[in-house]
Amino acid sequence: MSLWDERAAANEALFRSVNEQVRHLAGRHYGALEPTGFVCECADDSCTERIHVSLEIYEVVREHPRHFLVVNGHEDHEIEKLVDSGAGFAIVEKEGDAAQVAEETDPRA
Repeated sequence: MSLWDERAAANEALFRSVNEQVRHLAGRHYGALEPTGFVCECADDSCTERIHVSLEIYEVVREHPRHFLVVNGHEDHEIEKLVDSGAGFAIVEKEGDAAQVAEETDPRA
C-alpha cells in the first residue's frame, strides 16, 4: 500500500469515527427517518462537505465494514466501487488493501 493510500484510509477511518459520534448524538434527539448531517467519508482530508441522510440509511451503510458514505462525485474508483446512491450521497465499498484497512478500523467490530 502506498503512503497516499495509507493516509487516505486513515482519513476515511477518522471520518467514519466522527460519524459514529454524530449518529450516537442524533439518535438521542431525532427519529430514524429525520435527516442528520454526516461528514463525507471520502479520502480527501480537506473535504468538509456534509451529507444529510436518515439514521435508517446511515445504519444500512454501517452494516458492512467496507462501506462508506460519501458525497456524490467523491468516489475514488481506484480503491472502491459504487454500491448505491441517492439524493446527494453515494455508498461505496472499499476494495483491495483499502478494504482490509476498513475492516481493521471498523468502530463497530
